[in-house]
Amino acid sequence: MEYSLQMTFVNISGDKVSFTISNIKPDVTEAEVNAAMDAIIAENIFFSEGGDLQAKYSAQLIQRQVTKWDLA
Repeated sequence: MEYSLQMTFVNISGDKVSFTISNIKPDVTEAEVNAAMDAIIAENIFFSEGGDLQAKYSAQLIQRQVTKWDLA
C-alpha cells in the first residue's frame, strides 16, 4: 500500500495551496504533520502566486492500493 500526505495552506491572497508528499510513512502522527506545516510556513520555502503561505487549512493521509492483473 502506498501512502501520501496532502497538506493545504492558505496564502496571503486567501487562495488555497496544496502540496502532496509521496511515500510517507503510514504511521505519521497528527502532531508531526502539524509541526511540519508550521515549519513550512515559518521558513517560507515554497512559492505561491498569491503570496506567502500564512495559515494551515487541512491535511490528510491518503492510502492507495493498486491491484495488477497479468493479462497474458
